[in-house]
Amino acid sequence: MANASTTLQVRLPLKLRDEAAVTLEEMGLDLPTAIRLYLTKVVKTRRIPFELEAHPAVETVEAVETIEVDEALQGRMDRIGNAWKKAAKKR
Repeated sequence: MANASTTLQVRLPLKLRDEAAVTLEEMGLDLPTAIRLYLTKVVKTRRIPFELEAHPAVETVEAVETIEVDEALQGRMDRIGNAWKKAAKKR
């Protein structure tokens, strides 16, 4: 079963696909190989191999401001944060 494979279909703009194909060809890669490399990196590092950032919408910030955090909830959030930090150090 280790050699079993599957097909992945992804919809993306034609221009993006074509530009990516040209760029990857300049690197000596084709799209399927680049996608396999990307997914292999995700699995090995257990993270997206680039930084993601979202800018909160005004509604999101307002919603967060209305959440009441008591000591018990803060303690749970702190434990989760510490667990993530420990997991990151192990990588």
